[in-house]
Amino acid sequence: MNRSAICLLSAAVVALASMAAPAQAQSTAPAAAASRVQVIYGAWTDAARGGRVVPYKAYVPAGRGPFPVVVHSHGLGGSREASVFLLQAVADAGFLVVCLQHAGSDSGLLASGRPRDPAGLVAAAGAGINQQAAQARYGDLPFALDQIGQDPVLGPKADMAHVGMSGHSYGALSTLVATGQRVLGASPPTRFADPRIKAAIAYSPNKPRGDDPATAFAAIKTPMLHFTGTADVTPFDLEKTPFERTTPFQAITGADQFLIVLDGADHGLFGGRRGAGGVLKPTDPPQMEIVKAETIRFWRAYLKGDKAAAAELCALPSRIAGAGDGYRKAARCGPPTPIAPVAGLR
Repeated sequence: MNRSAICLLSAAVVALASMAAPAQAQSTAPAAAASRVQVIYGAWTDAARGGRVVPYKAYVPAGRGPFPVVVHSHGLGGSREASVFLLQAVADAGFLVVCLQHAGSDSGLLASGRPRDPAGLVAAAGAGINQQAAQARYGDLPFALDQIGQDPVLGPKADMAHVGMSGHSYGALSTLVATGQRVLGASPPTRFADPRIKAAIAYSPNKPRGDDPATAFAAIKTPMLHFTGTADVTPFDLEKTPFERTTPFQAITGADQFLIVLDGADHGLFGGRRGAGGVLKPTDPPQMEIVKAETIRFWRAYLKGDKAAAAELCALPSRIAGAGDGYRKAARCGPPTPIAPVAGLR
């Protein structure tokens, strides 16, 4: 198994292990506030890729629109039900949100009857991270963007001139790839980059495996917000510390970059603890509120041209103080926030 596979396997084992655990009898997640967002399920079939089916869950705001579009990519072993707490809030804020499901690296990994002991989970995870599965996943984004614009229900609601992408874990890698991270083994290495993406958010990203960070991210010129936590670890991470997840933020140049490192936040926070039946840790609710608020602020700034939100992003370090550390790297905000360099970054 190559280094990239080990990287993704780390997130996969956590996701799949949570899926294998018995569901909790009672969710402690707070009840959602009344929402006028309509939820639509569907699937598109890509004839050009052998009939590959891409299921989706769309969160459609009330009103005529059109609304800026945010496409979300789940982690390995996940589904279109990922990060509901977050995506619902983004839609409530006036964005058309479409959560994709990636066949071959989704919850179907355990549908093959593999044992759900550690060895079986590792085998299931490995099936979702090979080169073929990865590139199929990466190809879902440009296909989905084509379909959203043409869809008879979503199309009239979609402002395709203002498109953002987000993702958690494997979905964070998918987001970085969609904005220009090179893919070793692809020809050309940046073939999955889509210029329609005007801004992006990566939840629990990783440093590139088997590649120099400065080179791997050289083509990314997209404003981005990065999230991680001081307990953001999985069993097989090659990062020596969770702080090394800040590598993409540190390496990307040529576009505004923001980073939030929440104290004590772990890998499952950003997915909404879906695999645990939605049962939250005591520290989750306030951290989830930060994730929602800063996510919406970023989308307003970069997909709606909200000048007040853009100015507020410049104050990110002081606003996050007490809950974690915030960093900014944007010329319009003045000098970048000092940050300890990660190993291997030139």
